[in-house]
Amino acid sequence: MSAQDAPMSDVLLDVQDVVKHYRLPRERLFRPAPLVQAVRGVSLQVRAGRSLGIVGESGSGKSTLARLVMALEAPTAGSVRLLGRDLNALPATALRAARRDFQMVFQDPYGSLDPRQRVARIVAEPLMGLSAADTRQRVADSLDAVGLRASDADKYPHEFSGGQRQRIAIARALITRPRLIVADEPVSALDVSVQAQVLNLLADLQEQFGVTYLFISHDLAVVDHVCDEVAVMYAGRVVEQGPPDVLFQAAAHPYTRALMAALPQATVNPRRAVEPSCAAPPMSASGASARVGRADKVVFPAASPGCSFAGRCPRAQVRCERELPALRTLSTGHRAACHFAESVMTEVALPGDRP
Repeated sequence: MSAQDAPMSDVLLDVQDVVKHYRLPRERLFRPAPLVQAVRGVSLQVRAGRSLGIVGESGSGKSTLARLVMALEAPTAGSVRLLGRDLNALPATALRAARRDFQMVFQDPYGSLDPRQRVARIVAEPLMGLSAADTRQRVADSLDAVGLRASDADKYPHEFSGGQRQRIAIARALITRPRLIVADEPVSALDVSVQAQVLNLLADLQEQFGVTYLFISHDLAVVDHVCDEVAVMYAGRVVEQGPPDVLFQAAAHPYTRALMAALPQATVNPRRAVEPSCAAPPMSASGASARVGRADKVVFPAASPGCSFAGRCPRAQVRCERELPALRTLSTGHRAACHFAESVMTEVALPGDRP
């Protein structure tokens, strides 16, 4: 059963019709400032104790969606509910208290840790109102949970490797025992062998603490290993969603097919522990673009009434440019926003797919 079909009592995170617009600097004095639609009507649900992966090229809206879920930015329209609470409707004091239930792990393990602070203070940062003794114990417990020693609390970030720094960042996110952790590209800056260790750690923590993950990545091979469900984003919209094994075996959107073509290796067991020898190299966004037409980056056609991918799609027709495809159900837990999804699913290869 997908999150979209789950009873509301099982849904931890509920994102409904979220829109986020940004105004760019004015190009000319008497012209309006350009509008970028970074997220355009995204709806997602994540069940408690499960993992949802958000994948797509750079510029597809993944990180913007993560900031909206974390209430670091307010949506232009729509709602983000965690445990039934609309985060953007909470007063500032209530939102600070609610942050104990959701934490974030950032992409850069070097830039996300203050080099002037000891690990003990970095990890304890999200805690509020505990005594010094309780704080020290919670820090030690969190470090132990991520495979570090209690004595590491007295060190500075520069004394650790990249993988160890990311473990410290995970310990900081874990210290409040959150219900949801938003992981924004948590392994993309790490070596492949270290990626495997961190991904296995995240899976172990989910089993131990029952934490729910929203996992942002550009690498389908990574989310295949750690996520129960995957949503593929392009130009601010979700264009396909389903379990990883379904997407790998029967992708129904040409953009998803292009992302698959950029992978040197695809695995389809979403719950298998990642081994260093089988972890695929990160997918290159430019590599995917090279296989799907003339554009080399995500384009945001704000005025286009049709499919955002039509200008790059190898099988686009007039209908695609004029009519926006709805994200519709193809099978249990599998949805796609393509007018020709059924025929795409049955094709062995598409023009632009890897030969």
